[in-house]
Order: sequence, then C-alpha cells, then structure tokens
Amino acid sequence: MVAQPASFSAWVYTAVAKALVEQLQAESTVLKPFNWNWENNHGAPAWMQGATQPSGARTTPVGLQRRDPRTLSLLWEDGQRSDLDVRELRLACQCALCVEEMSGRKLLDPQTIRADVSPRKIESVGNYAIQFDWSDGHNSGIYSFNDLRALGERAALQGAEDV
Repeated sequence: MVAQPASFSAWVYTAVAKALVEQLQAESTVLKPFNWNWENNHGAPAWMQGATQPSGARTTPVGLQRRDPRTLSLLWEDGQRSDLDVRELRLACQCALCVEEMSGRKLLDPQTIRADVSPRKIESVGNYAIQFDWSDGHNSGIYSFNDLRALGERAALQGAEDV
C-alpha cells in the first residue's frame, strides 16, 4: 500500500478500513444497560425510532417507554411496537414462585394480584431480558425479549378480537 498507493489492492484495503470505521461509529441498536424507576421515569431507556428497519430483528428492542401508568411500550428493531398492560405482565411471570418448574402448572392465582399492581423498577438483564421489581413485593421473574414479543403479539390479537 505504501509503495503503490494508487493500486487496486491499496484501494480495496482502504475501502474495507473505511467501512469498518463507519460501522464502529454508527449508532448501536442495542439498548444501553438501564435501571428505570417507573413512577418518576428516572433512568428510562432510550426510544430509538430511527433504529427501526423492516429487516430488523423481531426480538431486539430499540426502545422502551412508559406510555401511561398502566402500559409498557416496547419498540422492536423491525419497527413493530408492543403495548403491554403491566398487570398482565405481572400475571405472565414464569419464575419458580409463579410456575411449577417440572410441570409448567401455574402457581400464581390471578385473584391474589391487585388490579393496580405496577412496576416500581425495571432493569436490563444483559442483552436478552428485563426484570421487574413489582409494587406487590415480587421481583424474582426475568422476562426475555422473546417472551415479551410473544406477549405483545398475543395482546394485539386479543385487542383486534375485542373490537
């Protein structure tokens, strides 16, 4: 490259280097780790509308937000949005206190969960999940992004059937 900077080989190496630099400088679609206070919205993760693309990943969130006191919205990289009722999220907990590990039988009685249950805190768990600290004192469940996407799709179908 030094001896023949105008050669085809030098041009290829330069193009590859420029492409790598652009990729490294581009905005990452992975959410940064967060510890979010639901009530005052302190520490809320980003909502990166510009990071969506039709070919984006179905289970990579590029945004989370408190749409209202009862709704958690997730924006997925493929441009879809899931609006999840927070009580339904609490009822969907899959931890060992809520679901029998061997049989998968639900242990959580929906009648014991107050209608006004809400998150106190939501925090990221690596790049694959979030964990809630609930107003009823429960905090052992981890909600994977795969599960949250499926819950959002079921909620959307249920909403369409109700209309």
